[in-house]
Amino acid sequence: MTRGIVLVVVEPSVELEVYEKLLKMEEVIEVTPVLGSVDFVVRVEGSDHNEVAGVVIKKIRGLKGVTSTKTFIEDEFLKELEGLYH
Repeated sequence: MTRGIVLVVVEPSVELEVYEKLLKMEEVIEVTPVLGSVDFVVRVEGSDHNEVAGVVIKKIRGLKGVTSTKTFIEDEFLKELEGLYH
């Protein structure tokens, strides 16, 4: 399982509508509204990097009112090495 964090910016006045749609997405495991230059921090889960990217590109960016996203995909390589340092 691969996880990603997506920072989502939306147009003014559509925040509630986008929030509700994000919550209904099967791959979205958490939506946190935040104040500042970003409107939502969204945790996404997929079977691999491609699935996470597909959710961002096809579903999240496709929502009416979403103006930009920035995606951070979990680094499995470093997680596997974690045991070597403890």
